[in-house]
Amino acid sequence: MRVAFIAAEAFPLAKVGGLADVVGSLPLALTKLGLEAEIYLPWYQGIEAKHIGDIEYLFAGQPEAGALGEAWHRGVRVVLLGHPDFQRERLYGYPDDVARFMRFSCMAYQAASGAGILHAHDWHAGLVPVLAHAAGGRQKTVFTIHNLAYQGRWNPGEFLAWSGLPAHYLQLEGLEYRGDASLMKGGIVYAHRVTTVSPSYAREILTPEFGEGLEGLLQKHQHKLRGILNGIDTSYWDPSTDPHLPSRYSANDLSGKTACRAALRTETGFNQEGVVLGVVSRLVEQKGMDQVLEILPPLLRLGCKLVVLGSGEPALEDSFRLAGEKYQGQVFFRSGHNEALAHRIYAGADALLIPPAFEPCGLTQMIAMRYGTPPIARAVGGLKDTIRDGVTGVLYSGGQSANLLAAIERFLRLDQQAMRLAGMRENFSWEYPALEYAAVYGELSTSRVGLTEEPNSPGQRE
Repeated sequence: MRVAFIAAEAFPLAKVGGLADVVGSLPLALTKLGLEAEIYLPWYQGIEAKHIGDIEYLFAGQPEAGALGEAWHRGVRVVLLGHPDFQRERLYGYPDDVARFMRFSCMAYQAASGAGILHAHDWHAGLVPVLAHAAGGRQKTVFTIHNLAYQGRWNPGEFLAWSGLPAHYLQLEGLEYRGDASLMKGGIVYAHRVTTVSPSYAREILTPEFGEGLEGLLQKHQHKLRGILNGIDTSYWDPSTDPHLPSRYSANDLSGKTACRAALRTETGFNQEGVVLGVVSRLVEQKGMDQVLEILPPLLRLGCKLVVLGSGEPALEDSFRLAGEKYQGQVFFRSGHNEALAHRIYAGADALLIPPAFEPCGLTQMIAMRYGTPPIARAVGGLKDTIRDGVTGVLYSGGQSANLLAAIERFLRLDQQAMRLAGMRENFSWEYPALEYAAVYGELSTSRVGLTEEPNSPGQRE
């Protein structure tokens, strides 16, 4: 069975967040099960690939042509789709992002037309299931929601002009959302199956608190909704072989962990006393980074230190930068994405702070536990699906900064060494999630299932 992954990111070729890690590693796990998995990705500036031809497609009612590139990542074929729109400094964050990724979806749908399953990821590829439906719905589609908060909304007139779809697709039962066209809604409505990245998030998005205004729609389509917990690439995230670490270690010998902790303190200008708390995150309000700043003075009075790596909202970046200057020797901040430093923080911190307003799955807590660094996290989404409270980390309820501070104080009273070892012995590989995705694909490929037919009762990884 040939499965085409269509997404805006895939590690290591293009990465902004966790979407890239999932798209870059799940296909590898599927190939081990005998599936033929490919990745379709925009040909961003800086990606080196072999030019293998051109692709013709329709956009805004006009024929266009784009370049086709090919690269390989650990035996998985990556198809690059080239257009000048993708030759920019950043992957996204531009006013015309919706137009750019609608064009990408049109290109990818055409290029992957021979695949048995089209697996589209997040709003950037939300148009793909719509195009498949408009073509008769014979090609089976899966749509994965990585973060419901980002929906790819645009004005209806330009959406219809760009997509070339009939006007009835903009009805309330289609892509229309509060006067706009929503690519996220399109993926949910027209895909044969919809998955989220954890069982808890699949339940949460059916409620007003986490449904981002789409909870009613998701309730209607609940029969095709399934929560499958993400995994991590455990061959890449492995402290016993990690080339970025000053010393390697395993659950059988933690001496290298002690060396990594000492090295991180030296690198950040910290002394060797007290607990070092790490943050590896996008610096946005959704991730709760404002709460970390709020508790900083009492945190430092507890004798803790803080190392932060990330980028995002300018105001938050500025605040962490100022904190690093004000509290030298206690707070260290590095802006941007630095893969090697991220590895050193996972290995060298005593705990990782994860205080989001919501978290569809999260990968940082799994990575941290694999590196023997207990996470301190709010009990939402995939965080509560992966962390065993008081055993592999600390979970807390409530969205106030005081709740986060209380969780840190609780962590300081617990047996940290026992938590390190318990976390390192957890299995967060793609082995079980890949089997669940393979079951979804198999169900679609062997049935004549339509959009309104209920699938078999979905299993969930515990």
